[in-house]
Amino acid sequence: MPNRDDAWNLLCEYTQNESLRKHALAVEACVLSYARKGGHNEDLWAVAALLHDFDYERWPNQEHHATEGHPTEGAKILRQHGYPDDLIRAILSHADYTGVPRQSALEHALLPATSSPASSPPARWSAPARASSTSKSPP
Repeated sequence: MPNRDDAWNLLCEYTQNESLRKHALAVEACVLSYARKGGHNEDLWAVAALLHDFDYERWPNQEHHATEGHPTEGAKILRQHGYPDDLIRAILSHADYTGVPRQSALEHALLPATSSPASSPPARWSAPARASSTSKSPP
């Protein structure tokens, strides 16, 4: 599975908007907290959270089309980059209009983290350093 640095680079490639990047970091922090509390795979959960909206800027999908736009276009890209199916499924499930029901713990954790007030951080906020990762924190 690609690591957090790979995910951050992919996010930055597709997302130029600083607010969307900060949103991704905030969702990552929330989901990482849930993963730690539940004893889940922190790396998988953090990467899923970081990438849940990486395609939104290019394919916003205001029409909520089930098979076009965000997050479906992103799922295609993630498959090409070798991300696991459970991560891709979790990202698809965070958008109700895709028709992918939330089943796993990750899928259930991702939705509230994306709509939490905590996922709209102050302008100077940055993600906390992760003890389980050797990667650099994003700028």
